[in-house]
Amino acid sequence: MEKINLLIVDDIADNIYSLRYLLEEKFDDINILEADNVKDALIIIMKNEVDLILSDIQMPEIDGFQFVEYLQGIEDTRHIPVILITGIYNNEIYQKKAYNSSSTVVDFITKPIDTEILCSKLNVFIKLFKERKKDKKEIAQKDKLLRSRDKIKTMLSNLDGLHDEIKEQILQTSEIKGLLLDEAELIDLDKLN
Repeated sequence: MEKINLLIVDDIADNIYSLRYLLEEKFDDINILEADNVKDALIIIMKNEVDLILSDIQMPEIDGFQFVEYLQGIEDTRHIPVILITGIYNNEIYQKKAYNSSSTVVDFITKPIDTEILCSKLNVFIKLFKERKKDKKEIAQKDKLLRSRDKIKTMLSNLDGLHDEIKEQILQTSEIKGLLLDEAELIDLDKLN
């Protein structure tokens, strides 16, 4: 099965290392990408098909909220689900801000990260991701079949038109042969005189 590309965005290297270690130990079907700032994260997103982002909120220059809003504003990135992680913004006001910042924020996790909860949430995401990929494949196959069917209909229609043209040519050829035979009979009649 295809691996899921998960991007971890955090300005603290130890946090990235801890998450990477946890995820690699618990999951075989995740390919982990890393960025220590939003600019690098955007470069990774441009170069890779990212399926899920785990992003810290408190980062220098551009924070997690701004990052999510930016992703939401770009057609090619607005579909990427994001789980925001924070050690500071763990009250209800910030949770609401996180969920309201983008329709792609699927969760809000506080530090210290509860391994069991994170893994459970990621298992749900992976299951949904795989189902969505399967559905996309089935839709693509059905779309291909429909295009093939339409192509065959067009070919049959063209064949019907070609059949009519050939039939018309045969009729014209028969008429010409008939005229030639009639002319040949006329010639034979002249020889008799």
